[in-house]
Amino acid sequence: MVDVYLPSSFKLNSTSTVAVATDVYWMPIDKDTPRGVKLQLCSKKYGVATYGVCGHKELHFDHWAPLPKFKED
Repeated sequence: MVDVYLPSSFKLNSTSTVAVATDVYWMPIDKDTPRGVKLQLCSKKYGVATYGVCGHKELHFDHWAPLPKFKED
């Protein structure tokens, strides 16, 4: 296993292959989801995350998350 520093709001999964946020969650796509802008999207069928744009009649994705930003010093 590689030693990795993670803030307390993250943990490694049980196989130490994925860093998982403990305080950030995927949001369901609904009427309030931003449209026509870049988002993180999670596919309905396979649960695979990707970057993309959510359409008005979204067929392939059921959850979204905003993109992270850099913390200002």
